[in-house]
Amino acid sequence: MNHRIISPSLHGVLDYISAIVLIVAPNVLELNEISPFAYWLSVIAGCVLILYSLMTDYEFSIGMFIPLRVHLVMDLSAGILFILWPLFFGFTGLALAYYLVMGFGILLVVALTQSD
Repeated sequence: MNHRIISPSLHGVLDYISAIVLIVAPNVLELNEISPFAYWLSVIAGCVLILYSLMTDYEFSIGMFIPLRVHLVMDLSAGILFILWPLFFGFTGLALAYYLVMGFGILLVVALTQSD
């Protein structure tokens, strides 16, 4: 049984949704009150995700410069960083939980995406 149930098209949609979450959620969660660095790190990550999604070779992009496999490696790296950043930067409480949920969510989407 193939566990990769997310098509490249669906992955593209999830990328843009995730980018919006990365930009908006820190505001909703008031991460700026907890850690301005945690706040801006998420917002910048969301902007970067939009940029490399727009350049990925899948539906809903404007430039087909980045192969999907490379995009998935970038996502994998982002997921790992989201899990490690709280340890490196001392995030606690809500900021810690937010980064761990986002990091493991990213890893799950990568693991479930069809790359061929």
